[in-house]
Amino acid sequence: MAGPASQRITITVLGPFLVRDADGAALPIKGAKNQALLAMLALSPDMTRPRRWLEDKLWSTFGPEQASANLRQALSKLRNALGPAAEVIRADRSSVTLDRRAVTVDLHEEVVPEDDRVELLQGIDVRDPEFEDWLRQERAALLSKLASASPTDSRGILINCRASTEAPGRERMLGEILANQIGENIAEQVRAWRQSDSDMPLPEGAPVSDVSVSTQLMENGDGGHALFIKATHQPSARILYSKLQQLDRLEDILNAEIDVSRTVFEAADQIIGKLPHVLEKDRPETRATALSRLGLYRMFSFEKDALREAYGLMDQAFRRDENGIYLAWASMIRLTQMMELAEDDQEGLLEEAVDLHYRAMELSPDNVLVHAIISKVRGTALGDTAGVLDLAQNAVERNPANAFAWKSLSEALILSGDMEGGFTASERACRIARTSPFKHYWDTGHCIVAIACNRPQEAIEAGEAAVRSAPLSRPGHRHLLALYALEGQLDKAQAVAEKLAKIEPGFSLDRLVNDDSYPVRTLRNKGLLEPIRALL
Repeated sequence: MAGPASQRITITVLGPFLVRDADGAALPIKGAKNQALLAMLALSPDMTRPRRWLEDKLWSTFGPEQASANLRQALSKLRNALGPAAEVIRADRSSVTLDRRAVTVDLHEEVVPEDDRVELLQGIDVRDPEFEDWLRQERAALLSKLASASPTDSRGILINCRASTEAPGRERMLGEILANQIGENIAEQVRAWRQSDSDMPLPEGAPVSDVSVSTQLMENGDGGHALFIKATHQPSARILYSKLQQLDRLEDILNAEIDVSRTVFEAADQIIGKLPHVLEKDRPETRATALSRLGLYRMFSFEKDALREAYGLMDQAFRRDENGIYLAWASMIRLTQMMELAEDDQEGLLEEAVDLHYRAMELSPDNVLVHAIISKVRGTALGDTAGVLDLAQNAVERNPANAFAWKSLSEALILSGDMEGGFTASERACRIARTSPFKHYWDTGHCIVAIACNRPQEAIEAGEAAVRSAPLSRPGHRHLLALYALEGQLDKAQAVAEKLAKIEPGFSLDRLVNDDSYPVRTLRNKGLLEPIRALL
């Protein structure tokens, strides 16, 4: 089982070597050989190597006893430098290992550098011939990986959607509807085509699908049905997603009830996350999917440097595959940078967000997810209440299993003055997105909606859910601080303030309360910053 979040580290090997702790702070790994030791373990199969192998690479000119002593000393220095994360290094008499569950390595992400001039372990100077040989081989492997990722013509991901039942008729139709909903959710986020199922053989020359999404419905004897969903990468037969679920009523599929919608959203999300691992690396849609996926992780951190990186990743994704969804995400990133005061040129960010949202609509006018994303941009940047509501309602009507669509509808209803409707839509969005790796995005939004609707207890519950799933999320902590102070829980409020001081450069209680530009507009409008003065 993975250790606590405080014991996790991130290792950067692309460019200069860098290690960060769970809070994103750089750790002082001093000494070229100590850095090299950690890097070699990070890049090794299963993150493990025999002691003798490490000694040969770093102390090849020393005798066995001295090399062994040097390795022990290096491990001791590394553990001291890692502090609370020291346990990620495990050593016994024969080998040294990093805990893979607690270590993230940038090169192990699906994305490789866009610029082939990025050098592996840039500037590291170990001065051991064996290490230099190893480093040359690793750099050559990286260049080979870059070459294999060169784009070809985009043809889109082909998804075969099928259903099987004990008998044709109503159940088969509902199974096909569900399979197609999953395929549709995938096609909103990546360039993809759905291939209809047929009992007849495919026409000669028809392409074999990349992904098969199949559903099976079977009566379980008590009036309900057992539903089994499976998604497979056809060429390799790898299972990308599977789930067994009980349905009390088949009508739940037609009515897009919460449990069904959550499954559709979850299935599409997990399939998309695995696509870069199974598709051919030279396909633009593979590369673009990997880049955009990493961009979402960076964007939903809401951190200044991560937002910059997220924009660059979406820009790279679009240059690989000119899909309007990447422009929509880029527009949302610019808007987020503006709202988070992450950059000085606020007017420039606003102009770019608006321009990107128009371009996204031109390229992908029928994409429901694009409608959902740009509705937020249109509401915040242009104040077009009627247009925002129209886009959001259209998104929900066309795809009620899309949590982004429900969030956009929530914000549109709040903007138009329907507070109760906005709260209900936001609550539904959170329930659909409950298993998403970005669930804190919906929980944070629901926290703010609950504040706007004068529901402090629901706001606290949503805020606490957000920071549980994203401990470094600044927006969730900001709103929890005010809510705890409002409820008189000053100890909790003080603890959150101390956390914010660690994860947000320049944070102070004085700035939160007295700086009108600080990004807590809803708290300020509701007068909820005043209780925080008790902590000043």
